[in-house]
Amino acid sequence: MKEQRTIILLLALSVLAVRLNAQELPRLPKQLDPTQQSYQEQTKLPDLAEPYVSTAPQDLGDGLQVGSLDLPGTEVAVEALVVDDKARKYSNLDSLLLWKDGKLLFEMYNRRGRVDAPHYTMSITKTLTSITLARAIQVGMLSMEDLDKPVISFMPEIDKSKIQPGVETITLRDALYMKSGLRFSEPNLQLKYGPGNPRQKYFQKLFELTAPVTAESKKYKYSGTDPSMIMMIMDIKVPGTVQEFIARELAGKLGAIYSWANQGCGIPKCGAGSNFTSRSLVKIGTAIIQGGKYNGEQLLSPEYVREVMDTGKGNGYFYYFHNRSKMSAETKIDFISGIGAGGQYMATFPDLHIVLVATAHNKRAIGLPLQAAMEHLIPLFQ
Repeated sequence: MKEQRTIILLLALSVLAVRLNAQELPRLPKQLDPTQQSYQEQTKLPDLAEPYVSTAPQDLGDGLQVGSLDLPGTEVAVEALVVDDKARKYSNLDSLLLWKDGKLLFEMYNRRGRVDAPHYTMSITKTLTSITLARAIQVGMLSMEDLDKPVISFMPEIDKSKIQPGVETITLRDALYMKSGLRFSEPNLQLKYGPGNPRQKYFQKLFELTAPVTAESKKYKYSGTDPSMIMMIMDIKVPGTVQEFIARELAGKLGAIYSWANQGCGIPKCGAGSNFTSRSLVKIGTAIIQGGKYNGEQLLSPEYVREVMDTGKGNGYFYYFHNRSKMSAETKIDFISGIGAGGQYMATFPDLHIVLVATAHNKRAIGLPLQAAMEHLIPLFQ
């Protein structure tokens, strides 16, 4: 009886292995423009009839090298992942991709997931703002020394006679640590003033409306205003607009498929609002874990990336990356990631040299896509 069960299991796994690697990648209908796949447009996508799962991802000629995930236990782990996902254990998981040591080894799409469809990233938009800064430093538009200079020193149109006391002490590094100290009397008051106040005029308003900035107020507070200051400075410093810089120097270099809308003041949204394909996020993650290099080119400032990846700062949120430890298979591992509400991850595991990307359209269950990977995929490498 035991031998019979073993034979049945082996046959099932062999069928699974064939099914995993014989499917056609799910794509957007041809009439849909990937660059127009906003959050609202994505809600119109029908769920896939069946999940696409591959332990041998296809080489699409998109700059990502591919390989095979064939470690002992892979078939059982992937089957368990598929079963759990089908049971909605991870809520509305849309994609899960894993890259290691130079190659994409695992690719899964379900529900709204499509290989060529940008997915909303929510607060990974903050992380992408930081990565844009890393590119701007690498090409000489800004420097690492600039991080400790006052934000207003880069904004020539600000009337310093009208701003609140202490605003002049806010540095770029303060903003990158979410410690600007800007505080407003009404919730989301800062959202009201974008339309009608383009670019630096918007920040003039914010610097006038904030409470005085003090040592007490310059404590960590998560917001979309701090990354907007960073984006504004890049818009001032780079040739053309920062949107053009992103298209040319970041997305263009990566071959990324994306959609990134502007906020009311005319610069790209920074708290949330960008949309990238899962493979595009993998590419960005590989540049981070490889010291800023992508396919041999030094795409991002290596000094900046070292700051991002430095675990000596302890657990926290630095440079718009979550830097903390996670438990997997009873082992604590370092985890440095952009995380978006709804369950989006652009995660690196430095000790394992792994990049993990997940997208989902969850409500409140932000951690479930990461849980899927930690339960089924990451233990294969430990």
